[in-house]
Amino acid sequence: MKDSEAWAVAALETTVPQLFSRNVAEFPQQPALTDGDRTLTWAQAHHEVEVLAAGLAGLGLQRGQPLLIMVPNRVEHWLIDVAATHLGAVPCTLYPTLSQDQVHYVAHHNRAKVVLLDGADQLRRWSKTLRNASDLEHVVVLDEEAMVSADERFRTWDRLRALGERRLREDPELVQRASAAVRPADPAAILYTSGTTGQQKGVVVTHRNICFGAAALHQATQAERHSTRISYLPLAHIAERMVGIYAAIHDVAHVHFCADQQKLAAALGRTRPYLFFAVPRVWEKLAAAFRDVPPDQRSRAGRRLRTRLGLDHAGWPSSGAAPIDRELLDLFSSIGVDIFELWGLTETSGCATTNRAGAHRPGTVGRALPGVEVRIADDGEVLVRGPLVCAGYLEPDGAIEPVTDIDGWLHTGDVGVLDADGYLSITDRKKELIISSGGKNIAPTAVENALRAHPLLGHALVFGDRRPYLVALLVLDEDTAPKWARERGITFASLGELAEHPAVQAEVAAAVAAANERLNRPEQVKRYRVLAHPWGVENGELTPTLKLKRRVIHEKYADVIDQLYTT
Repeated sequence: MKDSEAWAVAALETTVPQLFSRNVAEFPQQPALTDGDRTLTWAQAHHEVEVLAAGLAGLGLQRGQPLLIMVPNRVEHWLIDVAATHLGAVPCTLYPTLSQDQVHYVAHHNRAKVVLLDGADQLRRWSKTLRNASDLEHVVVLDEEAMVSADERFRTWDRLRALGERRLREDPELVQRASAAVRPADPAAILYTSGTTGQQKGVVVTHRNICFGAAALHQATQAERHSTRISYLPLAHIAERMVGIYAAIHDVAHVHFCADQQKLAAALGRTRPYLFFAVPRVWEKLAAAFRDVPPDQRSRAGRRLRTRLGLDHAGWPSSGAAPIDRELLDLFSSIGVDIFELWGLTETSGCATTNRAGAHRPGTVGRALPGVEVRIADDGEVLVRGPLVCAGYLEPDGAIEPVTDIDGWLHTGDVGVLDADGYLSITDRKKELIISSGGKNIAPTAVENALRAHPLLGHALVFGDRRPYLVALLVLDEDTAPKWARERGITFASLGELAEHPAVQAEVAAAVAAANERLNRPEQVKRYRVLAHPWGVENGELTPTLKLKRRVIHEKYADVIDQLYTT
């Protein structure tokens, strides 16, 4: 990063409240947030943020303290999240699928005193914590009908706002004083991530991390001011927070909320966003809308299909969090949508590398964002250095454990290669490489992507560490497989029954054979099993970002894996 790059210098000395205040001062009447039939301008959003910040201060939320949030993507979540940063407090959104034990761990780990919950489902997930957490002093609930009135810690959203309005009448400059004291190096958010194994870690990102990351992303995407965004992934996901909150504030974007991912396709059609991030699973679902269009007709119908999908204005349609299959990239490219693969971690405050218009190399995850350094260690591990690398992991005593080595490099745990032009390719996780009994190093994700290229298969896991060959556990796609079956007149009562149907077994066998043709001999799958039950976050097979929890799956299906090697 050169000192002469004014955007970078400014980003390093900026905070979220400063960016927000700039938008309010310069664009007060521009639309900022739309949720259903309700739209707030930047001026109206500012009023709500001040009221909520004052209300949180009235509850005793102080600088440096966490505010826990378990609320879907809705305007109240966005507003109170930003409001907390104006106090110097630290918002922490939890994935909506966390179990009671996982919620209890997080609440105990960061010793939060205030939590915002949506309704009955969230209260159920918090029941253990509400019974046992001595630190928790205030619970704000959006759905009044879900309130537990006997618990004096509970209050409604309206009561929180009323408290804030009263505090502002008593001290009109309360929030301005607090936000003026926020510094770039202060924590701005905590994101809990468990990855594919291990206990949850609280990743602490600072205002400097966030503001630099948002500014660097803008340099890469050149998003126009006031362009639209859609917020639909859980705000516990760093990519969603960056696109839907931080980069949106930086770019003065208009954020639309979609709380129900089942309604994403319709929401896309209404909003037609410029920046749109999706994990591969979402792209697969969107592809179902035009996959049946004959290849020779896709290019001619491209504009119509892009408009129908809501991607006709997308300048940065992107994919990350997991590898995306090349066939899916080609499918979207055939209608004129180039999906830009990116790569990053929660620890890098979102993407560290990305493809973009004018710098796109399919099959790679792009080049480093401006101001970010990427290099490959001697053992193949990808290292990252730059202002967007997080402050560290939150310790139970409140300390922050750094994540970088003495030279400032983050060891990401991903294995990859850089080409001569600086494009990065991720080949696997460092700890997930399969080493066969013959000494061959095999990247399981490459094999799994080849298997999942067939739309009938939703998930695949290959196994073969210290074994003579690879085996695979396969799971039918919960959306595509039933549709595939009905189109062929197949009747079934459950996904498990469908998995046993001879026609499905034959189609899966053909899919495995096709995948093997794309793989070299050590990578080919010799045996497999189509499982009767889908994998999901609730049952523990997937992380909230839909990555495979390999250790969990290995343990859960150990007997099946053994049978594949013994029968």
